[in-house]
Amino acid sequence: MSTQQLQQHSGHPDAVFDKTDNDKLHCQKINKASLALGISMASSEAMARYNKLGKKLVIGLDEGPYNAGPLWLCNYMKYTDNSDKTETLVNAPYMATPTDYWEPQVQGFHYCKVLSPYKVVEWIYVDSLFDRDSRAHHSSQAASEELIQ
Repeated sequence: MSTQQLQQHSGHPDAVFDKTDNDKLHCQKINKASLALGISMASSEAMARYNKLGKKLVIGLDEGPYNAGPLWLCNYMKYTDNSDKTETLVNAPYMATPTDYWEPQVQGFHYCKVLSPYKVVEWIYVDSLFDRDSRAHHSSQAASEELIQ
């Protein structure tokens, strides 16, 4: 349910969709909580390595709204590295419709694609380390050092 619909059903019939749901922050808040939960599940050793060498996950603004079935289904979480490969921005697609939306079957919805805390754990232990602490990285570094000598 959208925040607008929840507020209207709670006795606030004047709730305005653009103020309650169209802020591109709903999914971001959920995904920040998922990120925090995933971080809390990692070992202190993994977190030390992640903090030293890993690309940090940064939760960005929501993308959308994608208010058509195929648009909602075909848009996935976006993972975009910054130029120096120290951070990966995560943007979640969303679908949100006001309570007076033209299609009655989807009035008052707010859907988010959600980052799994287990994806965060996998990121900390594996994916974040590819650019600075992987076998390929160390091999290319050794090859570069041989060229210098």
